[in-house]
Amino acid sequence: MNKSDLRRQVAELFIVRASGFNLDSQRLYPNLEESNSNLKRLLEEGVGGVIFLGGTVKELEIRCNVLKKWSGKPLLLCADIEEGVGQRFYGGTKFIPPMGISQIYKKDYNLAISIAEKIGYFTGKEAKNIGLNWLLAPVCDINNNSNNPVINLRAWGEEPETVKSLTCAFQRGVSRSKMLTCAKHFPGHGNSEVDSHLDLPEIRNDLSELEKFELIPFISLIKQGVNSVMIGHLLFSKIDPIYPATLSKRLVTDLLRIKFKYDGLVVSDALVMNAITNKYSSGKAAVMAFDAGIDLIMMPKDIDEAIDSLTDAFYSGKISLERLNISRERRKKQLDLVSNEDDFKKEDLNNEDIKNKFLLDASKFSNSIIKSSIFVREESTIKAEFNDINLIQIDNFDQVSNKFIPALDFPKAVGFKNLIIHPLGISPWGKTNKNFLELGQFRNSKILVQLFVRGKPFIGLDYHNDHWIDTIEKLEFEQRLSGIIIYGCPYLFDKIKKSIHKNIPLAYSPSQTEEAQNQILSRILQSKTTQKEIDKESSIEFTD
Repeated sequence: MNKSDLRRQVAELFIVRASGFNLDSQRLYPNLEESNSNLKRLLEEGVGGVIFLGGTVKELEIRCNVLKKWSGKPLLLCADIEEGVGQRFYGGTKFIPPMGISQIYKKDYNLAISIAEKIGYFTGKEAKNIGLNWLLAPVCDINNNSNNPVINLRAWGEEPETVKSLTCAFQRGVSRSKMLTCAKHFPGHGNSEVDSHLDLPEIRNDLSELEKFELIPFISLIKQGVNSVMIGHLLFSKIDPIYPATLSKRLVTDLLRIKFKYDGLVVSDALVMNAITNKYSSGKAAVMAFDAGIDLIMMPKDIDEAIDSLTDAFYSGKISLERLNISRERRKKQLDLVSNEDDFKKEDLNNEDIKNKFLLDASKFSNSIIKSSIFVREESTIKAEFNDINLIQIDNFDQVSNKFIPALDFPKAVGFKNLIIHPLGISPWGKTNKNFLELGQFRNSKILVQLFVRGKPFIGLDYHNDHWIDTIEKLEFEQRLSGIIIYGCPYLFDKIKKSIHKNIPLAYSPSQTEEAQNQILSRILQSKTTQKEIDKESSIEFTD
């Protein structure tokens, strides 16, 4: 085989990042997402997979078809869809974070299992309908460390049995929709306090400890036929003190392949993450990952360098061509499961009326889960007095980028004045002590505190919000606390619930969506304001 043909075969095993938007100017992360010209070149040169973020569901449907034409062969088309298609693409259904389902599981096992399976089915079916064929889900990590900034709400629970039961249910649902699944982040990212997007986490569990805890969901998903397993960028120093799991033969080949007899696709987490790039070049990381036993290489920082380096490794005999053929065959086997165009054409969702009913059913189901997952303390009602403040902390400015946000508009309609704390704004905290707000600027106003807090990639130290506990206690002591609503982090909610008097109005939702805000605020705000009045005010602002 000449080197050019070999390079095309090697390129098949790489997955690059692209925007779901059609235009280069619309890319949300230009430093991570290939331009259209480069994407077209890479697909023509044989790159075999694309991971998407951003865009509308309709745009992505068109884009997937365009990319398949550029490639001329079957592609793996995937996204990190852990909470519904709407998590990544505008116009899709968004479900509550998996941790919210685990809270339902504690009260009603059967209901939670049913919900998880339906979420898997709705998510898989909707993703398939817009052109994807591979869900990078479920997260199988057990979030047994409340300080974990990156897994957190993305986990299906804090106990092995909970995560095992719910991820298996989700897997069953997705399988019914004929989509590929991915168990991640092997062998378990839940007990870390470092985000691998920013640095390499070290977990000091030995193998016997992993087998009793972290590995239980992965083993169950493997037995149930999960299509792929993603390896996390994690240093398990008691198993392999030198290499992160992604580059470790001990963890990928010896543990996953041999001990657990897994012969499906193994994919790396994104090699562009700092846990890898801080120490390894794109070329070296790609070669080491493949040599460790991984089949598919996700998002190297320099895609051409990575493909060339791996091609050289095969051409020189450093890695056998047999290994290349085995990985290509594994990829083909999975693609064959989801590449039957005749089956897709028979799908009911190609009928617009049936498609619209399906999306309506998914939306109604999503709203019903929110209702089951929110907590409102009994008889909690909040009434605004003159000049009272609705103080909102958000960790993502996109959360208030839409025009109608219930967390802002509902309190404003009953008399609160809105004040937003966010990373791009002026800090209201004391100069020498972050535990106390500069209350002078609030005069004698009472304060409704709404906190949007969740662990997620790249949040880093901004995830830690324990200073709010002291702040809220101080507001309560000074009789200036109207109430508290927390969206997202269950750990902060639990601490605040224990620290304040039971007469203080308190509410919680694992979801941060507008629907979650709407459901909580319509129950907790004492108001005669109608939705029509809020809509009228929004309309005036729009016409102005």
